[in-house]
Amino acid sequence: MRTLTTRTRQPRSWPSPRVLSGVVTEDNDPNNLLGRPNQYTSKITFTDSRIKAGDVTGADPGRVELGGAIEVFTTAADAQARADYIQKVTKGMPMLVEYDYVSGPVLLRVSRYLTPTQVADDKTGAASLG
Repeated sequence: MRTLTTRTRQPRSWPSPRVLSGVVTEDNDPNNLLGRPNQYTSKITFTDSRIKAGDVTGADPGRVELGGAIEVFTTAADAQARADYIQKVTKGMPMLVEYDYVSGPVLLRVSRYLTPTQVADDKTGAASLG
């Protein structure tokens, strides 16, 4: 099982504006999903300097809106189920929409504050994680 830590290497195809911002633990998981049945077993968050802090309202440190997150699951089916759930919940709520890419048991979540052009390489980058 893959575990993400502060030593986890960023994918080579990631843009340089992205910086690891935190490792999610049971104590700081905003979703309270870490380690729960069928949920992620590890998670890291990252910031993206192309997103201006002033453009993001009410986002606490480590939130996807500030850059993104990588979530690792036990199975590819669990990762896909999480991505499907996020897309279903946010479909009618433009203020919550995000980019989600699944590769095997890994889900890459990327902020809606980035343009489609800025995230064009993320699908390829996600493939290097899974």
